[in-house]
Amino acid sequence: MLLNCFGDPSPQVRQATEDAARMIMGQLTASGVKLVLPALLKGLEDKVWRTKQGSVQLLGAMAHCAPKQLGTCLPTIVPKLGEVLSDPHPKVQAAAQEALNEIGSVIRNPEVQRLVPSLLSAIADPNNATRACLDVLLDTVFINTIDAPSLALIVPVVHRGLRDRSGDTKKRAARTVGSMCSLVNDAKDMSPYVPLLMPELQKSLVDPLPEVRAVSARAIGSLMKGMGQETFGHLVPWLLETLASESSSVERSGAAQGLAEVLAVLGPDHLDALLPDVLASAGARSRPAQREGALTLFQYLPLTMEDSLQVHLPRVLPAILDGLSDEAEGVRDAALAAGRILVDHYARTALPLLLPAVEEGVFAENWRIRQSSVKLLGKLLFKIAGASGNVILDGHEDEEGIAEESYGEAITAALGMERRNEVLARLYIVRTDVQYTVRQEALHVWKTVVVNTPKTLGQILPDLMQLVIESLADEGDDRRQAAARCLGELVRKMGERVLARIIPILREGISSESAATRQGVCLGLKEVLDNLGRHQLQEHLAEVLPTVQSALTDTDAGVREAAGAAFGILFKGSGGAGGGSAVDGVVPSMLAGLEHDRRYRESLEGLRVILQVRPQIFHFVCPKLLHRPLLLNNVRALGELAGVVDSHLNNHLDAILPALLAAASGSRLVTASGRVAAAEAAVAVAAGVDEEGLHLLVPEMVKALDDPGTRHGAAQLITSFASHSKHDFQEHVPQLIQSLVLLLAEDSTPEELLVTWKALEAVCGSIPKEALPEYVNCLKVAIADAREKERRKRRGGPLLLAGLCVPPKALAPLLPIYLQGVLQGSSAEVREAAAEGLGELVGVTSEESLKPFVVSITGPLIRIIGDRFPSPIKAAILGTLGLLIAKAGQGLKPFVPQLQTTFLKCLNDQSDVVRERAADNLGELTRMSARLEQLVQDLATSGRTAEPQVRDAHLRALRGALLAAGERLAAPAVSAVADTLRDTMRAAAGEATHKPQHMPSALVVLYHQSE
Repeated sequence: MLLNCFGDPSPQVRQATEDAARMIMGQLTASGVKLVLPALLKGLEDKVWRTKQGSVQLLGAMAHCAPKQLGTCLPTIVPKLGEVLSDPHPKVQAAAQEALNEIGSVIRNPEVQRLVPSLLSAIADPNNATRACLDVLLDTVFINTIDAPSLALIVPVVHRGLRDRSGDTKKRAARTVGSMCSLVNDAKDMSPYVPLLMPELQKSLVDPLPEVRAVSARAIGSLMKGMGQETFGHLVPWLLETLASESSSVERSGAAQGLAEVLAVLGPDHLDALLPDVLASAGARSRPAQREGALTLFQYLPLTMEDSLQVHLPRVLPAILDGLSDEAEGVRDAALAAGRILVDHYARTALPLLLPAVEEGVFAENWRIRQSSVKLLGKLLFKIAGASGNVILDGHEDEEGIAEESYGEAITAALGMERRNEVLARLYIVRTDVQYTVRQEALHVWKTVVVNTPKTLGQILPDLMQLVIESLADEGDDRRQAAARCLGELVRKMGERVLARIIPILREGISSESAATRQGVCLGLKEVLDNLGRHQLQEHLAEVLPTVQSALTDTDAGVREAAGAAFGILFKGSGGAGGGSAVDGVVPSMLAGLEHDRRYRESLEGLRVILQVRPQIFHFVCPKLLHRPLLLNNVRALGELAGVVDSHLNNHLDAILPALLAAASGSRLVTASGRVAAAEAAVAVAAGVDEEGLHLLVPEMVKALDDPGTRHGAAQLITSFASHSKHDFQEHVPQLIQSLVLLLAEDSTPEELLVTWKALEAVCGSIPKEALPEYVNCLKVAIADAREKERRKRRGGPLLLAGLCVPPKALAPLLPIYLQGVLQGSSAEVREAAAEGLGELVGVTSEESLKPFVVSITGPLIRIIGDRFPSPIKAAILGTLGLLIAKAGQGLKPFVPQLQTTFLKCLNDQSDVVRERAADNLGELTRMSARLEQLVQDLATSGRTAEPQVRDAHLRALRGALLAAGERLAAPAVSAVADTLRDTMRAAAGEATHKPQHMPSALVVLYHQSE
C-alpha cells in the first residue's frame, strides 16, 4: 500500500505516505527490518519505474529506524541507492537522491553533517568526485565520534577510492580507513563493512607503489586494533602465505609490512611464537623467495615493535648475516636492507648486541658478507658519530677524508677506547681485502670516521698487530691474504717503528704447530719484504733468512709455496748482492739435505719452490747435482726439478743428458735402482724441455745414440719422449728415423736391438696417419744406408738387417709409412718410391720375420696395381711382389688367384719393364698354381693371339711356367702346348719385326719334358 501511495497524484497523499513511512520505520524491530528490507530491495529491480521509485522512497525512510536497526540496514541500503542514481528514469534518480539526503539528515556527527553534500556527490559521481571527497575527509578534524549513518555514506566513497587506478587515490582511501576505527562510537558499527574493505586493502597491500603498501599496512593494523583479532582470523595465515610466495618481491614486501603492523597489534607474545618459524624460513635453502620474504619482515618489525624485537636481536642478526652471502640477489638485498634498519634503530640502545655480530661478519669467509658487514659497521659508526656517510670521496690518500674530530670523540665515548681500537683495527685490515669492493667500502668508512691515519695507527697498533697475527693463522685464505697485505702497508707507512716488532713475531709464528699459521706467517713475511727498501732488506736479511729457509722445507705444500714467494722477494728486492746472499744462505743447505734420506723430501720441495719462483737459480743448482760421482738422490732430484725451470733447462741439456744417459746405460751407476733412477730422470728432463728447446734436445738424444756407452739409455728416452711428448716434434722425426734405422744394422745383443726397435716404433707411431707419406723418402734413404752398412761388414750369407729380424713383428713400425705412401702419396714419385721401399724392406728381412706381414703387404699392393697408375709405379709394385713370391712362398697361396689374374693383365701393359716383371712373377707363381695345365695352355694360346709387341711377354711367362711346372705337367698337355707353339712360330716366321725371342727356349723346355 505504501509503495502505491508514494506514486499517488495527490501531494497530500504522498506527504501522508512519507510521514507514515517514517513512523513505521522508526518502530521497526530487527525482525521487521529483515522482513521489509528484502522486499524493498527487490522492488529496485522492478521494471515499473513507479514501483522502483516507491521502493527507493521507502528505503530512504528507513533512515528513521532505531539506531540499532539503522546500523544493520544502512550498509546494504546506501550502496543500492548509489546504484539507482544512474537509473535512466529521472524521477527514480531524484527519489534516490532524496533518499540519500534523508539518510544524511539523520547524521548526528556535526563534522560529517557538513560533509554530506561532498559525500553524496562522490556517491553520485565516483569517477570525478571521489578524490576530492577523500581530501575533504582527510582535512577534517573530527571532534565527535562517527555514527552508523555517517559510516553508511563514508564507506562507499572509501571503497571506491581503494579500487581506483590512481595510487594517490588508493593511498588517501587507505589513510581514511586507518582513521575510521578510532572515530567510531561502537566498533561493531564497522563490522558490516569489513568484508567489503578487507579484500581491497589486501590488494593495496601488494600494490607496486611503496607508499600505497605502507599506508595499507597501517590501515590493516588500525582495523585489527579497533575491532580485535577475532574479526581477522584469516589475515595472519594469508600474510604468511604471501610472505613466502613465489610471485614477486613487491607482494612479499607488502605482506611483510602488513604482518609487522598486525604483530604490533597482537603483541610480543605473538612475535615470540611466530619468530622461530620466520627464522626457519630465512634459512630455507630450497626456496629463495621464502628466505627473501622472511628477511624482508625484519626491515619492518623494528618500525612497529622496536622494544619487543630488541630482545631477539641475538637470534635475528645471524640470520641476516647469513642472508648477506646468499646466492640470490634478492635475498642479499633484503638482508642488507634489514641490517641497515636494525642499525638505524638500535645503534644506541642495543650497541653491545649489534657490534659483535657485525664485527664477526667483517672477517667472514664469503666476500659478500664482508662487504655488507663493512657497510653495516660503517652505518653503525656513522650513527654513533652523527655523520651521514653519504659523501663521495674522490681521492685515494688517507689524508683526503672528511672526518671531524667530533666523530672520533663520539665513537670513543660510545665504545670506550679499548673497544674503539679493536673496531678500527678490523676496519684497517679489510682495507687490504682481496676483493676490490670490500676494500673500497672499508676505505670509505675509514676516511669518514678517522681524521689522522698515522696518529690513529699509532694508537691502535697493539690491537692491530694482535689481530693481524690471528688473521694470519686463520683457515680462510682471504683473511690471511688481507692480513699479509696489511702488514706490508704498515711497513710501507711506518717503517722501522713496526719492523722491529713484526719480524720477531713472524719468526716465532713459523714454529707454530698449525700449518695455516705458518702459511699466514709466510704470506705476511712476503708482504713485509716486498715493502722494504734495499738498505732495510740488507739490514734484516740475517734475521729473515732462517725463517724463510725453515718454511721452504716445511711439510705443508701451502707453506712452502708461500715461503717461495717470500724467497722471490728476497732474491729480487736486494739486487745482485742481495740475491746472491739469499741463494748462498738457503740453497746450499737444501742441496746438502738431498744427501740424507731423512731430509731428502723436504729439501727437494724447498728447492722446487725456489726454482718455481726464481728458475734462473737453476744455473747454480744444476752443476751441484751433476757433480761426480753422481749420487742417487741427486739424480732423482734433477728429474723432479726439471719440470719447474722452464726455458732455463735448455742451456744445460748438453751437460745433463750425457750424464744421465750414461748412468741409465749402466756405465757409472751399476745398481739396478741407479739405472732406473737415471732413466726416469732423463725422461723428466726431456718432458721439461719446452717447444723452443726441441732443437737442442733431439740432437743430444741422437748424439747419445751414436755412443755405445749411452745408446741404451738414449733409446729408452726416445721411446718415452715420442710416446708422451705434448709438443709438436714432427720436424725432428726424419733425424730420429735416420739414426734409429741405422742402428738396426748394428751387431748388438737382442736386448739392445729390441730397445732400439721400440724407440723406432714410438717415433713412427707419433706420426699422424695423413702425414705418413711425407716420410717415405726419409725411410727409404735410412734403409739404404743401413743396408750399405751391413753390406760392408758382411762375411757371406743373405744381406739382412738384424734389427728387422730379431724383434717380433719388426716391420710393424715401418710398413704403414710405405703402405700409406703407395695408397695416398701426393705424387707418382712418392708412390713409386714407397713401392720400391717395400721391396727393399722385404729384401733385408728374414723369411721368418716377414711371415706375419705377408697378407698386410700383398693385399694393398694387389688393389693398387689394378688402378690406373703410371707404369713406373706398377713396375715397382711388381718388383716387390716378385720378392714376396720368392721369400714368402706358401704364405702367398691364398693370393694365388688374384696374383695370377693381376700378372696376366700386366702382360699386355705398354711398358716393357712391367711386362717383363709380370712374366717373371707369373712364372714363379706357377709353382703354387692349382690349375697348372689350364694356365700353361692359356699362355700358349695368348702367345699365339696376342699383339706382336706383347707376344714375347706371354711366351716369357710360358717359359717360366714350364720351367716351374717340372713333372707336374702331363704328357697330353705338353703335346698340346707344343703344337700351339709350333703354329705360333710358323705364323710369326713371315714377320719382319717383333719376332718372339722366347719361343725357341719354350720349345726346348717342352722337348726335354716330353723326353
